[in-house]
Amino acid sequence: MKQKYNFGWLSDFGKLFFPKICIGCVQPLNASEDTICINCLIKLPRTNYHRLESNPVSNKFRGRIQIDSASAFLYFARGNSTRAFLHHLKYSGRQDIGKRLGALYAKDLVNDGYPCPDVIIPLPLHPSKQRIRGFNQCTSIAEGLQKYLGSEIGSDFVKRISNNSTQTKKGRFERWENVERIFAIPNPDKISGKNVLLIDDVVTTGSTLEACGHTVLEAQPAKLSFLTLATA
Repeated sequence: MKQKYNFGWLSDFGKLFFPKICIGCVQPLNASEDTICINCLIKLPRTNYHRLESNPVSNKFRGRIQIDSASAFLYFARGNSTRAFLHHLKYSGRQDIGKRLGALYAKDLVNDGYPCPDVIIPLPLHPSKQRIRGFNQCTSIAEGLQKYLGSEIGSDFVKRISNNSTQTKKGRFERWENVERIFAIPNPDKISGKNVLLIDDVVTTGSTLEACGHTVLEAQPAKLSFLTLATA
């Protein structure tokens, strides 16, 4: 009979010298913490905009596109934790951050009676950009949201058909010109008649969300709403 060995001590030994670090304060996480420590969770700059029918995010889209609601989870500003979280999510491959923040947001939404959508659509990247990055950060956010909303994730329901230039340093009109007609829907039946939630990581002028939203509306969903992790 073969003797069984317990090598759990190796994991404990590794954690002693290579502890998991909170992405916010760069302090070691304890065994009950996940990605972000309790102290940083308490300090998250929540907007609570989902509790308001009219809020600074939904007001961005007023008169521009017909949506049911729009909101953002956190304030995004120079030097705050949100900026650090999203930087690591997009440029360090930390998809666990997107999932963690998405789940935290979804928990707030459900607790406040937010209507669960039928489909969550992550704002798509152009295939060439996704190959370079290796992932779409919005998909990890969608996976976090799904934990409490329970909705289907439609990662391939909308395609990005033009690899437009970066939106950084562009004005509002330039941003709109840059994203006009860059999205397409391969199979409108997957969206038609559904309550659709379109998500992005950060909303600034809202031009990209608006452009994608107009394309989604062509498939005649029952309702269309926007959510983002952060608002500038």
